[in-house]
Amino acid sequence: MTLNIYEISHPIIKILLTRINKNRQEENYKYIGFLLIYEIFRKYIDINKIYIKQIRKIKYYDVINKNKKYFILTNLSNTYDIINEIKTVLPQISIIHIDYSNTEQIEKSITNLKINLEKDKILIIEKVTTNNTIINLIKYLKRKKNLHSKDINIGCIISSEETLNQIAHHYPQLKVYTTKIIYQNK
Repeated sequence: MTLNIYEISHPIIKILLTRINKNRQEENYKYIGFLLIYEIFRKYIDINKIYIKQIRKIKYYDVINKNKKYFILTNLSNTYDIINEIKTVLPQISIIHIDYSNTEQIEKSITNLKINLEKDKILIIEKVTTNNTIINLIKYLKRKKNLHSKDINIGCIISSEETLNQIAHHYPQLKVYTTKIIYQNK
């Protein structure tokens, strides 16, 4: 089985990606990150319609299903500019700061996190995935929290081909959403 990689190629994202190396880099990451999270969550957020009967009409509202939880796991010191406004739009999402440089730090960060395997969705967010630290987090989530690879989603603005290959080798059922893949010269 191969890794599910979804390369998001919205025209606005492409324009922002070309400007990422220029000035206002943080602002470009902010918009790209917001659009990336939007694309990922539009498949996973469960919406319920609530109907309210009034005297002369019926009003309805779309609300997030309260029985499901959505978690964003990220190192906030690296991704704050990407996710700082997501709580404004979706206050039901729990953003958990994780230092996943090593297993000990991961354990400190999420040892008390309660995850319902049937209902909860996990999204790991990074700006750039170029090393194996994300694999440490996935390994911890699988071993200690008993999550299945298919229940973990990774969202990153830029992904390294080498890192994606390593993730695919160990966790082929993961879903990775990215806007750009960096290929190494061989």
